[in-house]
Formats: sequence, structure tokens, C-alpha cells
Amino acid sequence: MTESLSAENLCKSYGDARALDGVSLSAGEGECVGIFGLSGSGKTVLLRILAGDEAADSGDVSRPVGPVGFARRSPFLNGDLTASEAMWLYAALYEISRGKRRTAIRDVLALVGLESQRDRRIRRLSAGARKQLEIARAILCPAKVIILDEPMADLDAEMRRRLWEHLLSARAYGGKTVIIATSRAEDADLCDRVILLHEGRVIAEGTPTELRNAVGPEALVVRPLDTRKGGQRSIWSGILETEEEDNSVVVEVNPQSPPVEILRRIPCEPSAIRISRRGLDSVLDELAAKAGGEG
Repeated sequence: MTESLSAENLCKSYGDARALDGVSLSAGEGECVGIFGLSGSGKTVLLRILAGDEAADSGDVSRPVGPVGFARRSPFLNGDLTASEAMWLYAALYEISRGKRRTAIRDVLALVGLESQRDRRIRRLSAGARKQLEIARAILCPAKVIILDEPMADLDAEMRRRLWEHLLSARAYGGKTVIIATSRAEDADLCDRVILLHEGRVIAEGTPTELRNAVGPEALVVRPLDTRKGGQRSIWSGILETEEEDNSVVVEVNPQSPPVEILRRIPCEPSAIRISRRGLDSVLDELAAKAGGEG
């Protein structure tokens, strides 16, 4: 995979407060990378530096020549221009040919659900609509790198679905590099690779599956057909992990212990079986606590 954007040992402080503490990362062409962390972890500062909106105190950033499609967390656009006029202005700045601008603007406004408000002045748009217009501005940019700061926050489920479909298609078929900062575990789960950021430091990175495996196995939840037997711990031959209120039994699943093999060891007939996946938010909590303890 060809590297599209990289950063090495980025540090940034505001007075005595250190926002970034030696952050290094890379993102390849056709890759969607999630920067996952809680509020105050340094995500916004990191993205502003990656996009060229702000300079680091130290460290290096390598990005493609030309503009980067960057959507800020807080809406950037305001004033008396209409939504379509603002997009026309940016299409000109992005050097999109006049013959393609109208179609490009129409498509991007439709994508973010603003086609019916295209002639409305930006200052009269709601905060949510201005956020959608900010995302549209970033997507309109023909750059090979798209950087979005909390793009899914405050969007409804249908809008998030449509935006994710577009972003994943742009990276898969357009070869674009997509970098998303998010505090939503469900968004991080859709990324090819996730970087966990905590107190300005990278504490782990990998695919969602790799990050889950780093802190422990997922679980198989089995509800016995005979719930009375489910409560008899002795029959589970040491494979019992925890027991839930409905007498379901939670069994750890390691990569070396496929669920089918575990089920063969269970001495009672199950009435229901499900896989309990570890959420990336709990992974972040565990690794952050471990990093704090080591510090």
C-alpha cells in the first residue's frame, strides 16, 4: 500500500497544557483510518495539524501537494452566501472545471441532504445544516486525502449511513485516503485501521479485530435449555467465565478455541447462543487505564 500521508513525533502545547505528545501515524492510499479517543484526547489538534491548518511545535508531516479535503468539527462556513454559492466559490478554488461544477455541487449537496436548502443563506441555516455543509465542502475537494473531524456527530442514522457509503466507496474505488476523528465506537468499527489516542499519545493501533484481541477474547453467551443446570457451575468443567441473570453462561472465546469446539464441551443442550463482541469503547478504556498505570 502506497503511503499517502504520514506524521512523525508530533508535539503541540498550549501554555502548560500538552495537547500532543510524540504522535506518529501513517495512512495509505485507499485506506480509511480512524482516530478514536474521548473528548480532550487531542483528536482535533491532530487533525488540524495533519490538514495544514495549524503548525506543530515539533515533528514532521508529509502530505500530498495541493489542498486537502478537511471538515472541521465546528462549522466553518457562515455569512450571506447561499449554500450553492459557497460551494461554487470553493469549486473554483479547488480548480474544478466550470463544466463540471454544477453537477459536482448538486451531487454533494444531495449527499448531505441539503438539496432543498441550496438557495438558503448560510447564516439562516441551522447548526446541523451548517455542519452538513462543512462536510460537503470537504467532500467536494478533489484531493486524494479527506480529513473529517467528528463528521457523524449530530447526524441522523440515515445521513450517517449515506455518508459512510460515500466515504468507503471513495476509498475503495477512488483510491482516496480517509482520516476520521471520532468518539463514536460504531464509527471506529467501520474503519480499516484504528489509532487509539489518549491524553495526546497513541496508545495502540490496528484493525478493530486486532485491538479487541489485544485486550482479551470475545465471548460466547449460551443459555441452557434447562436453566436449572445452567446454574450448576460444576457441570461446565472449568470453562465457565460468568453467569448472567437469565442463567445464560458467558464463555471466553480465544482464536485458538472456536465456538464449535466450546459448544462440544458444554454438557447441556442450549436454547439460545450468541456472540458477545467487545466494543472498541471498552478496549479504549482498558488500554487507557493500562497506559495510565504504566505512566
